Amino acid sequence: MKIEVYKAVDHPTIEDVEKVLKEKLGDKYEYKLRKKASIAGQMVGGVNYDNITVIKNAYHRTVVGLETTSSSSPSVPKFTTINFSEATLAGWLGFLNNQVGFIGRIIIRLIYGGDSEIYDEVRETIKNNMNIEVEVHEAGLGALFKKKKKEETVEA
Repeated sequence: MKIEVYKAVDHPTIEDVEKVLKEKLGDKYEYKLRKKASIAGQMVGGVNYDNITVIKNAYHRTVVGLETTSSSSPSVPKFTTINFSEATLAGWLGFLNNQVGFIGRIIIRLIYGGDSEIYDEVRETIKNNMNIEVEVHEAGLGALFKKKKKEETVEA
């Protein structure tokens, strides 16, 4: 399995990301900005990183988050990653989705549509309009076998 890591070279703020999204996508979607909560705020349900939720409807929405690493070691440079999450529903729809079972989930998907362009559109807008480096990493069991093969070929 391949995992893409999006590193923002210029260390943008969440407001910069919001500005790019609103400028390029306009009023097509609704935007909800959430700033990082204090430790006490995180304990009562606040977020631990800055993010913006791009909302098409109650079912199709994506969260774009910014996290900046802070290292105590000078050999590890500070960098900002941009994370994309598609696993969010409106509160009432999330409750309904959990309570209605398999048939209910199918009905909800029929109402709102199965696949939506919002996910790719938001990701591509950020990738194309911000200074982003994309790193691809192998993960899972397959990565162990591929790494082992590479080591064997180097030794031979």
